[in-house]
This record gives sequence, C-alpha cells and structure tokens, in this order.
Amino acid sequence: MVKMKEFYLIILIPFTLMVVFDYIPMYGVLIAFKDFKINKGIIGSDWNNFEHFRKFFNDLYFWRYVGNTFRIAFLRITICFVAPIIFALLLNEVKQMRFKKIVQTISYLPHFMSWVVIAGFVYQLLSPQYGLIIVKLGGEAKFFMGDPKMFVTVLISSFLWQGIGWGSVVYLASIAGIDSTMYESAEIDGANRFHCVWHITLPSIMPMITILFILSLRGILSAGFDPIFNLSNDLVLETADVIETYSFRQGLYNAKYGYSAAIGLFQNLVGLSFLFGSNFIIKKINNQGIF
Repeated sequence: MVKMKEFYLIILIPFTLMVVFDYIPMYGVLIAFKDFKINKGIIGSDWNNFEHFRKFFNDLYFWRYVGNTFRIAFLRITICFVAPIIFALLLNEVKQMRFKKIVQTISYLPHFMSWVVIAGFVYQLLSPQYGLIIVKLGGEAKFFMGDPKMFVTVLISSFLWQGIGWGSVVYLASIAGIDSTMYESAEIDGANRFHCVWHITLPSIMPMITILFILSLRGILSAGFDPIFNLSNDLVLETADVIETYSFRQGLYNAKYGYSAAIGLFQNLVGLSFLFGSNFIIKKINNQGIF
C-alpha cells in the first residue's frame, strides 16, 4: 500500500470532490419534508407532514408537467438513443479513413457547445425573418419557436444534432474491439455487409447497448432542463413546461426551496424506480444488466 501511495493520492482528489458535492448536500433533502425557514435552518424548521408533496400532486397543472416530461423524455430516449447506434454502424462501414475522420469530427463538435449557443443558433435558423429554411426554400414565414405544436419537434431535433456524434463514440469503440476474423469467416461463407452487421456487429455490441439503455431510463422524468429552458418561451409553455422548469421557477423565482426540493425528490425517486425496474426486466429477458 505504501508503494501505491501516489495512486491513492490521485484517487483521493475525485473521491473528495464526490463526497463534498454529491453526498454531503444530500442532507439538504430534509427541507422537502419541512416548512423551511432560513432563520431557523434545516434542523430548526418544523416538519410539514408531507405538505409539499400533497401541494404538488394537487397542482392544477400537475398532469401537464408530468405529461410533457414523459413525452419529451420518451422521445429523447427512443430517438436519441437509437440514432447514435445507427450512426456508428454506418460510420463503421466507411472505408475512406480521411472522410470518416472528417465526419466524426464534424458530428462531435456540437457536443462541446453550450445550450445557450445552440439555442441562439436554432432561434436564428428558424427565425421568420432571417431563418435559412424560410429564406432559402421560400416557405411561408412562420415563427416556429412560438408554435407549441412545433416545440417538441424542434427540441428533439436539437437533441439529436447535439448528441448523435458524441453518443456514437462508445459504440464505435465497442465495434473496434470485435475480432476481425469473425467478419472474414462470415464473408467466406457468403455473408454480405448487411449480414455481418446484423449477425456479428449488433450482437457483439448488445451488452453495451443494454447497459446504456438501462442507465438512460433513470432519466425518464428528466426531459433535459438546459435545452428546454433555453429553447422555450412563454408562447410554448403548453408543451414545453416540464417538471424541471416548474421546479426551477418555484425554487429560484418564488423562493419556495422546500417545495422545489420535494419536486426534485419525487422526480429522482421515479427515475430510480425505473432504473431498478428496467434492470430487473432486461436481466430476466437476456440475463444482462448493470447489477
């Protein structure tokens, strides 16, 4: 152990950060069950007998928040989860290495942009006055970002553009680890490229797909605060207002910290139940899971 002290010191830094910023703040979740007063502190505040949870469940727009969250999260998980897999499979078939690297680099770049920048780009692109789609194609001038029916489409398209390249990295790495002799044997037996992808590549990366899919289900009640907050406006709240944005408004705008904490706790508990439930079901089906 003494000989490995340098490595333990290296591990100590991220471990300390994790404890300070991830575990110690869990103490603050108590305000979800209390009538929190700043002058009394968390311990000194009175218990509220689950009043915050009852208030949230009885909110007039409760089902709108939940419905919007589930709809956006479901589309995000299905479309934005499958797209990187297809993109990785297609990219793996490209034989021109120079072209392949250029495509990879271009597809990765949006991942490193903040959603503030992406939102500004989307607003300009879909602007009725300056938007490239309207100006170049001669379509009818329309403010897409002010249309509630178009918001989810714009949001998911932005998710897809921002994450498809980066999401394919892990699949490309898994594909790179597949034994090339399996493809050679299949080609000798008369298999074409589609047969190789379907019977060799996909089964080989299926464990990775399974693990990432299970982990993605924990965010079933997390539609994505950053993109929604930056892309939405008052005109599209009908379809854009989700649990996270509602919790944000209650916590920071209205200073209802306990109420906001209760909403966040409810959201995390639902996500945790989906994580364990999906892992149990998938493990029963194909004996693969994360634990």
